Amino acid sequence: MSLDTTPDIDLNQNRQFHRQYGANAMLPDIDWTKLFKYSKLNEAQVEALETLYQCAVPLALQVFDELRFDVFEPYAYKPQGLGLFERLAEQEDKLIQSLEEASAELSKHTRHQIWSMLLRGGAVLVFKAWLGKVKTGEDQLDTNQFDELSKLLFIKTPPHELAERLRVEPMANYDHVFLMYGNDVYLDRFNSLETAALFVDLGVYDAAFLSLRDDRVAEYLIDKGYVSQEQIDELQCALNPLFCADLTPKQDCIA
Repeated sequence: MSLDTTPDIDLNQNRQFHRQYGANAMLPDIDWTKLFKYSKLNEAQVEALETLYQCAVPLALQVFDELRFDVFEPYAYKPQGLGLFERLAEQEDKLIQSLEEASAELSKHTRHQIWSMLLRGGAVLVFKAWLGKVKTGEDQLDTNQFDELSKLLFIKTPPHELAERLRVEPMANYDHVFLMYGNDVYLDRFNSLETAALFVDLGVYDAAFLSLRDDRVAEYLIDKGYVSQEQIDELQCALNPLFCADLTPKQDCIA
């Protein structure tokens, strides 16, 4: 055997180990405060991330294992068919059930953080953290792979239904954290237009500012009476008086 192939063999064995044990809820430890060192996480937010991690990743890995889909292979960048879309969607209720059980004894603050994160891509985030840990052995996000499949880990349950199941008061006065990693901000998208409107109600976003980022959100918020086109135009003019297109880039805010 060539010595040059040994590192590849060791890496493959390591990945196989984590696939096997990850699917059985034995996950590598992640230091969330180290991973998101620029975000100054409080205890409830760390506990929420860990709970999401322990509940969401094993369910996803179980589906991948059953379908013999290897997230480490090149085809995982742009999956086609394979039944993944349907099978992962079927896991959403199981995920929420798991979170109901796991959060039953947690504080109101932690449950609220789980709810808030999950509506904004929390399951996607913890999977990227798992993938980064397994691939490198370090506490980091994998930002190069799994972008197509990320959408599948964005739950579709409406915000008020999810709040009821997790015993959360949506309008409770808790922070809604955004997580910084490198030059990127995470937990800044929504699972639905309804959720986008709710986060305006919560005071997390300004309706006109959010409308500038995404035309679908603008149409929805205008229709619901949150903002007028005139208000959006006024903000656009104030932020970009010369109407330079590259100064107000659009962003897909809805998963």
